[in-house]
Amino acid sequence: MGDTGQSLPEYPESDTRQGERPEGPLMNFQALLKRRKSVRAYEQRPVPRGVLDRVLASVLHAPSAGFTQGNEFLVLDDPAAVADFWAITADPDDSPKPEEQSVFPPALILPLANRTAYLTRYSAPDKAGYGLDQAERWPAPYWDIDAGMASMLILLAAVDEGLGAWFFGIFAGERELLDRFSVPEEFKPIGVIGLGYPMPSDPNAARGSARRIARRPTETLVHRNGW
Repeated sequence: MGDTGQSLPEYPESDTRQGERPEGPLMNFQALLKRRKSVRAYEQRPVPRGVLDRVLASVLHAPSAGFTQGNEFLVLDDPAAVADFWAITADPDDSPKPEEQSVFPPALILPLANRTAYLTRYSAPDKAGYGLDQAERWPAPYWDIDAGMASMLILLAAVDEGLGAWFFGIFAGERELLDRFSVPEEFKPIGVIGLGYPMPSDPNAARGSARRIARRPTETLVHRNGW
């Protein structure tokens, strides 16, 4: 990056050592991608702590602008904590039916973006010249982008562990939720990842958009050397 303040934040090179073998099941990457989907119906058995820890370890390999490492993750896997989440975030005008609640994911991860951490990092002597110590000068909110990329790694790691996963938003009760779990003011969730063992058949699958809308082929999405 130059010192004009116009360049995008830099990402560090991967620190994966040659010959290292990740823990847990191994799946061909293309097969893993094809198996990734939003799962909305789960068995109500807990996710073992070791499995959940391996899924969470995937975030260590997510890109981080300026190697800020500002994103953190609230994990809810205690049944009482999970129940509080659903009670607090329920839409009063569209509460889930009992049959929907009975298949909710037993574990939840909230990826938390921290804008302050990024502004502080880019106020440091080695970054101050880029002019990114103020939020409005960023071309895009990289605190949210980095949290999103970490979330994608969680979704893929979940598939590799034989879990189902579902990314969804918080549309009610966010402030009460953060207060309930004592989340510091500087953190804001970009959404929620539900995790668990998928049911053999998903009673909610028919309502999913992917069942009703065809997947666009690559050639309609990619524009080579121009539009």
